[in-house]
Amino acid sequence: MKETVLVERREAGLVRIVLNKPETGNAYDDELICTLVTALDDLADDAEVRLIWLSGQGAHFCTGPDRAWLKRRQHAGRAEHQQDAEQLARLLATLYNFPAPVLLTVRGDVNAAAVGLACCCDLVLASERTAFCITESLFGQVPALSSPYLVKALGERAAKYYALTGEVIDAYTATRLGLVNRLVPGDELDAVAEVLVRGILSRSVESLRTTKSVLHLAANESYDDGLLESLIDCSTEVRSELTVGAVLPVSRD
Repeated sequence: MKETVLVERREAGLVRIVLNKPETGNAYDDELICTLVTALDDLADDAEVRLIWLSGQGAHFCTGPDRAWLKRRQHAGRAEHQQDAEQLARLLATLYNFPAPVLLTVRGDVNAAAVGLACCCDLVLASERTAFCITESLFGQVPALSSPYLVKALGERAAKYYALTGEVIDAYTATRLGLVNRLVPGDELDAVAEVLVRGILSRSVESLRTTKSVLHLAANESYDDGLLESLIDCSTEVRSELTVGAVLPVSRD
């Protein structure tokens, strides 16, 4: 049976996760969502992981929900719909809170909750022809589960505009809004990502994970004495663990 999600440990510290349903544009269903959650849960316990590299097989990263799955769910009861919502909510939260950095490379269409997935990743590279669309309102649905991450990545005003109108966010606009970090010609996407990956893998696991953790803390907690105390404790602990003979970064001045 074909695997809908490929998980490959390419080298020490790097794990590639690839959506593997190119015949449907990597459209998601309950199976794909559960498989992703399970894979991320297993990897979160591996203290050696420095970076997750997420992508999709074929022309599109993810075109949205699988039509066959939606058809099967037409006559489902509330319990089934709640189970689906809980699993998708868990996937988004697991990805956003993953302890190591997550790099996403996208091309083609990125629709519905897949936009939420992109918002949950730490680094996003996109080909110039990538198109994002928060499609839920077009079909009488609501992007409820993605909404916290849409607001974080796009800002409240832009999130409202694109969620309410269902307009396509082209790759250039997505970069301007901050959803995409870097725009790359399609045929160079993997090569540019590889260079970025090499740089990240040269850092220590502790530095990468602590940097992500402290930025999450700063982004999600109120700026008060409690936050400052936590940041001071973090800085002090990291500095204290450095050995006298540690190699310091070269000044760029």
